[in-house]
Amino acid sequence: MVDKKMATDKGSLPQEEVEKPWRNGLVTCAAFVLCGCAPLLAFIVLIPFTHNNTHKFVGASVFSAVVLALLGIAKAKIAGQSCLLPAALTLFNGAIAGAVAYGIGWTLRNVARLED
Repeated sequence: MVDKKMATDKGSLPQEEVEKPWRNGLVTCAAFVLCGCAPLLAFIVLIPFTHNNTHKFVGASVFSAVVLALLGIAKAKIAGQSCLLPAALTLFNGAIAGAVAYGIGWTLRNVARLED
C-alpha cells in the first residue's frame, strides 16, 4: 500500500511493475479469453444431449454464473478479502452486462424484423 501511495505522489511505479507489464497483460488476456468462452463451451457441451435452444441457453447462463462467481472468488483471494461480497458483486455485474447485451440483441432483431 505504501508503494501505491508513493507511486501516486511521485508519479512513478514500483520497479517490479515497470519491468514486466507484459505479464499483467498476458494474464488479463488469458483470463478474458478463457472466461469469455464459458457460454460457448456450455453450448458445445450440450449439443449431444439436447437440441432445445432454451436448454442450451439456460446451461450457458448457469455455466457463466459459475465462472463469474469463481472470478469474484479469485479476485477476493488476490486482494486478501473475504470471498462472498466480491463473488456476489462480480456475479451481479456480469448479470447486468448479460441482460443489457441480450436486450440490445433482442431490440436489433426486432428492428431488423428477423425471424427465428
